Amino acid sequence: MCDAPLASLYPNTSSYSLLHKLASRRGAGSKPPRLVRVYLVVVAATYLPLLLAAKLEGPLWYGSPPGTLTFLRDWGLGYALLVSLPSLVVLLVSDEHVLSTSLDEVQRDGVIALSRDAADSLKAKWTRYFRTWNLIAQFAALAFGVVLGIVTRRRYVNGAPWIAPQGQLHLAGYVYLYCIILLYALVIIYVTRCIVVSFFLRALVALEPLRILPLHPDKCGGLRPVGRLGLRNQYTLTVLGINIVLLLVVYSMQNAEQLREVMIAASVAYLVLGPVIFMGPLLPFRAGMQDAKKKWTHEVARVVRVEIERLQVQIGKNEVTKPDEESIERLRKVGAAIDELPIWPFDPGTLRKFATAYIVPLALPLLGQTVRALLNAIKI
Repeated sequence: MCDAPLASLYPNTSSYSLLHKLASRRGAGSKPPRLVRVYLVVVAATYLPLLLAAKLEGPLWYGSPPGTLTFLRDWGLGYALLVSLPSLVVLLVSDEHVLSTSLDEVQRDGVIALSRDAADSLKAKWTRYFRTWNLIAQFAALAFGVVLGIVTRRRYVNGAPWIAPQGQLHLAGYVYLYCIILLYALVIIYVTRCIVVSFFLRALVALEPLRILPLHPDKCGGLRPVGRLGLRNQYTLTVLGINIVLLLVVYSMQNAEQLREVMIAASVAYLVLGPVIFMGPLLPFRAGMQDAKKKWTHEVARVVRVEIERLQVQIGKNEVTKPDEESIERLRKVGAAIDELPIWPFDPGTLRKFATAYIVPLALPLLGQTVRALLNAIKI
């Protein structure tokens, strides 16, 4: 077991984070926020005001002329405010708890072991770093969120008449602008925190060699909890990727060509960020796991050499016994176990989940085109 108490290994990652402060449970200590309550508060602060504003501006479902995009027919925006935005908030306010519990599990198995002084120094240093980067991320998110929100709103007006009836921006348009700025800002904060957490894990691994465990039940040498961090990030991107697909569907139906550039940029960002966000927290562990595997391999090789030299003498004397045969079999099993040691902190099941989550938003448009082609063929 490690010398440092479990609570002293990880820093305070939520220092100066306004979102974490708002979602924290008063008097609850280190308990995670109530995520259902967080979800409902986000929906009440975004979707419901926009729904009310849209109702005041005009019809919610049937527009004039027929086929006009109304608020309730705008599935992409509905998904963004009911799924994407609340999911981002839920994942952000719970990320510190997930990181701490993951590291606790790894520590309990002794895969990461730091001295008390090293752990305290790491905690103090990275608490300062997270405080600084939380401030930077929030100011950058506000600035870039406003710019991106205004650009999107200008592109969006012609494609969604309910925002600006007769081309004039009314209450619904301003509430929409507030919601979309908030969404962009949260994406920027989320990506920034993912990057900073990745650098923290890199610093953690650099302090002491990893002590991965052959035959560990998690099939990751004891590091599967860390692999779940990357998978969690990918689920976030999958939610956003599905949102992009829905926006493409809605605005292709409305022939809103002015949004093509926005959709292309969002699609490229998804393709690039998917593997990066998944691998980011895991890359620091790859080199450490490779080094640990080499160390185990060399240790086993020394034992094998000694045993083989002894067996050579026994074979030369024609005195190979049953215990000698069992020794050979035992060495073969140990060698196989070491050879199977992973060099990534995820098992095949985690990798399949990542691949599935990454491909789903890419496969949905293809599935839609296939269904459309089949329907056309049936009509013909």
